[in-house]
Amino acid sequence: MRGMNRPERDCTKFSILFISALFLISCQSAVKSYQTGRSPESEKDAYQQAIHKAYLWIDMHPTSLEIDGPVPILEEIMAFYVLWKNTEDDSLKKTYVDEFRERVELLASVKDYRIGPKEFTSFLTIALFAERLQIDTLDFRRMIEEQIIPSPALFSQNITSVIWNTVYLGRLGYDPPPDLKSLIAQSNLQQEAYHRLLYQAICSPLDPSNMDKMTLTTYHMTHEIFSLTNFGEYPSPPVIENNKAFFLDFFEKAIQWAMDINHVDLLGEMIMCVKMLDLKDVPSLKKGIEYILSSQEDNGTFGITNPSLPNAYRHGILVSMMTLSML
Repeated sequence: MRGMNRPERDCTKFSILFISALFLISCQSAVKSYQTGRSPESEKDAYQQAIHKAYLWIDMHPTSLEIDGPVPILEEIMAFYVLWKNTEDDSLKKTYVDEFRERVELLASVKDYRIGPKEFTSFLTIALFAERLQIDTLDFRRMIEEQIIPSPALFSQNITSVIWNTVYLGRLGYDPPPDLKSLIAQSNLQQEAYHRLLYQAICSPLDPSNMDKMTLTTYHMTHEIFSLTNFGEYPSPPVIENNKAFFLDFFEKAIQWAMDINHVDLLGEMIMCVKMLDLKDVPSLKKGIEYILSSQEDNGTFGITNPSLPNAYRHGILVSMMTLSML
């Protein structure tokens, strides 16, 4: 909607808000019914209604490249691709593609745009997603070839970023030098580190040092799964398939842990991983889904872990939208 002129945008906003005022009554009822065990017409309806509320917040609170920097827009682009991939509704697919295209064109239009190392993973990912959606990515390809590939920071960041960069460069047809198997051997997906951190966190949940370590390590682990499966498009990597019992145990405990510390962002990311890996027999999964639904405020936002962070609401909303779209 960013590309509309002012009268068109105001008219569209009025229509959306008018319809939503009626729509949210049924939305709140559906979510409440789901939480109390009295299912609405279908659980899928409750998820879609929650996504719709969240989408309205995103639409009514546009990011500014000049003020917020590129990260919020990059995160939105990836979220709209995941939403597009997971919906069967043709009108929603068009909406998500339009939102995706609008933001890609905004980034591509910035003259002499400089990509920072922390943005490498996002640019590589959305370049691939844009090509999947048949959106012109010549500007992105140029930026990748001129700014990302020659950068010494490309393979010198944390192991999660190196894995992500290697995977997406390969999917874009480039020939990254690192060997992916050796990278995975160094990854956060290895069992020993997780057993140690997980049980430290569970045994001492109020210990800030344990919680910080667990939060960071789990964050890296979820993002390694995002990249290796391309957000659920590819099967589980061998490192997970060969250790299925561990990961079932890990996600069962970690989902409960995320609820215990009220970390909706991480909770959503772990539920996404369970769905991406097609893991069965994770009893805490349903409880985690209910927790996310119950965390949504009337304005469409979800529980927030650190309100001091810039765009803190936005990240939780995008993660929750993607999570619910996978169910």
